Amino acid sequence: MGYLLYLAGMMVCVLWGISSERLGNFIDMTSFEFVVIPSILLLVCTGYGKDFIRAFICLVKKEACTKKQIKNSAKAVKMVCVSSLIFGGLGVVISLINALHSFNIDSSAMPFVAWDVSVALISIFYALIINAVLAPVYIMVKRLSLGQEEKAELKLQRKAPGIRLNLLK
Repeated sequence: MGYLLYLAGMMVCVLWGISSERLGNFIDMTSFEFVVIPSILLLVCTGYGKDFIRAFICLVKKEACTKKQIKNSAKAVKMVCVSSLIFGGLGVVISLINALHSFNIDSSAMPFVAWDVSVALISIFYALIINAVLAPVYIMVKRLSLGQEEKAELKLQRKAPGIRLNLLK
């Protein structure tokens, strides 16, 4: 419930900052695809696709996930956060290079330079939005993972009271 409240608040803040008249300025499918497709490919190629989806399931049904599934879910969410930032940054660099190159070629291209720069910033905007959505998921799944490790340590302490195992590394 708290996460849904966070998402709603984030959406209100972002949309209020953008304003409805300028919403079209923030839509660029090429930039969106440049950030999202590599993240999806990374999940598929590493085998973490199911774990990424399971992260959301684990948040709802905590008891339905094993310790290993929770750890893999946290890794998958973190992987998407990092890869979206990497490809968002690459999108900025590529677009800025294109903008600066067109600026040097022809002085009549000046209006297009502003367009290229705005497109460059949109790719990092998408990456930041993805991270703003997924960072709380990662934190909640990681906290759930730590909670399960503490429970496992307590069970081991009950079985062997004189032995303390350090499972939290």
